[in-house]
Amino acid sequence: MNGGYMNKNVFVDLSTGKKEDVSFNDKEKREYIGGYGLGCKFIYANQKPHTDPLGEDNILAFMTGPINGTTMPGSPRYTVCGKSPLTKTWGDSNCGGSFGPIMKKAGFDGIFFRGISEKPVYLLLNNGEIEIKDASFLWGQDTYKTEDELRTIHGKDSEIACIGPYGEKMSLTSCIISRKGRAAGRSGLGALMGSKKIKAIVAVGQREVPIANKALYEEARKEFLKNIKNDFGDAEWLKQGGTPTITKWSIDESDSPIKNWGGSLKDMPDYEELSYENIKKYVTKRKACYKCPLACWSLSTIDQGDYKLTEPAHTPEYETGAVFGSLLLNTNYELIMKCNDLCNRYGADTISLATSISFAMECYEKGILNKDDLDGISLNWGDHKAIVQMTEKILNREGIGDLLADGVKIASEKIGKGSEEFAMHIGGQELPAHHTLYDPSLAITYTFEPTPGRHMQANQNLGHKDFSDLFPDVDFSFCAGGNKNIYKGRAKEIKINLFFTHGINIMGACIFAGGATSVKTHIKYLSAVTGWDIDLNELLTTGERVMNLRQLFNIREGINSKNFKLSNRLLGIPPVDNGKISGITIDFDNMISEFYKEMDWDSNTNLPNKEKLEKLNLNWLIKDI
Repeated sequence: MNGGYMNKNVFVDLSTGKKEDVSFNDKEKREYIGGYGLGCKFIYANQKPHTDPLGEDNILAFMTGPINGTTMPGSPRYTVCGKSPLTKTWGDSNCGGSFGPIMKKAGFDGIFFRGISEKPVYLLLNNGEIEIKDASFLWGQDTYKTEDELRTIHGKDSEIACIGPYGEKMSLTSCIISRKGRAAGRSGLGALMGSKKIKAIVAVGQREVPIANKALYEEARKEFLKNIKNDFGDAEWLKQGGTPTITKWSIDESDSPIKNWGGSLKDMPDYEELSYENIKKYVTKRKACYKCPLACWSLSTIDQGDYKLTEPAHTPEYETGAVFGSLLLNTNYELIMKCNDLCNRYGADTISLATSISFAMECYEKGILNKDDLDGISLNWGDHKAIVQMTEKILNREGIGDLLADGVKIASEKIGKGSEEFAMHIGGQELPAHHTLYDPSLAITYTFEPTPGRHMQANQNLGHKDFSDLFPDVDFSFCAGGNKNIYKGRAKEIKINLFFTHGINIMGACIFAGGATSVKTHIKYLSAVTGWDIDLNELLTTGERVMNLRQLFNIREGINSKNFKLSNRLLGIPPVDNGKISGITIDFDNMISEFYKEMDWDSNTNLPNKEKLEKLNLNWLIKDI
């Protein structure tokens, strides 16, 4: 028996209201698994090249993986995917909470959307049935109000993925929100929902996800739970409080970008307020994603003062803490909480929005923008009142905020005057809060992963302790900021981290929980759920297949990541003169050369060779190259 799939995918044409079933055969499921694996397989085959990302022919997909809806720890993550309106590349973003598991228990593996609705709608998935319902009464509402109203209508156990006003306005840095703060944050896919007038998807269901080998499943689950209890790998710090616990630590390590990536520790001498000792005093309740004992996120509140919150809100994750903190030279943590709450309500990617503010700050500092250009705001570094003013302007697309809402690449092209130097992005995607000088391997993955400017597609920390034993001939000492001054010999560890992370993502697993158990446990539970006799080599091959498919999607769109330009700040030109990245200049050319060779990609075209495609069973793509 094959398990892990509800065997129901639906293609919805919003222009006509027509719905039709989509089927994936057993071979396709095993070769692409789920998430952006099957999502990209379908979209590549059914969407013409050079489709307008915000046009009716662009396909938007909500996809689950085979372990969503099971009781395995760290199994909550659904994926949203399609052509990114922000970068024009392949776009995908995954999200935790409970929406993915309940979408699965509602009876669906995936939903594909084409067309544009005449009026705002939401989609109801209810125990195998699907309805398109009028959402006019929700249009203009923030994500919190939207969730509350839909949960009142469809029950407290319903789960909702929705956009806020920022996505309705098709802001290219908008995202999709679940549970009032769990975000499918990157690639600007909230704008894709907005373009199609989809306000929300509601999932209601109690169906059981089939498990092929229940005895093996229980064995793997017990292993996972035991490893969490014994603080295996990342379990210890996740149980302590999750990513907010590393906010100050990452500044100490020079991992966090400072002052729009152009500063260093000497620009930010006092940041104690960003320590977890301070952060945790705001925490009111620990929270967990579906069936996960790690409980690595929380709700926090501010009861008084300028940034008082009207209800408990998500504690800012590390990325948000860093981009509204060190990136802007801000040390006011209550400001970070307030901006995080605003972004979650409006449905904005916190990383992109804060980067847009840091870009404007540097333009103001350099005289490219003046106070009049900024609607009367003196946008000085670290000025928390100016930061919240600018956040509100961007979220409302008001004045200067209208220019910044579509990201720093577009803003810099419109402003000109040399502002492009201060627009920190790769391929149009604002950068996450992990410095390439701290972990030089990120310079490769930020640039050459088909979703550019992303750190979670190749987590340099996940599984490397296991990998040292599983791959004794590969040097994993570069992971987690190790050997910053050595650039040769990194390609093999980058490749393995990439392919394994893709495997984790497409099965519906959480990459953080993924580091709280052994690689072998992941292989065991995937085999148990699906009934496949899978091994690590097959999972890595699947990750490679999916990465190459997404790469060919970009090339078919006319995008060659070799043309993406890394800022000198990311390469250490000139070198930083203090902190743990002092004196580092990355030998990027040698790293690129090794990476191309390891990937079997042509160094000019970025194309995989024919033999590689045949080995990966991607023969059906050979005609396109």
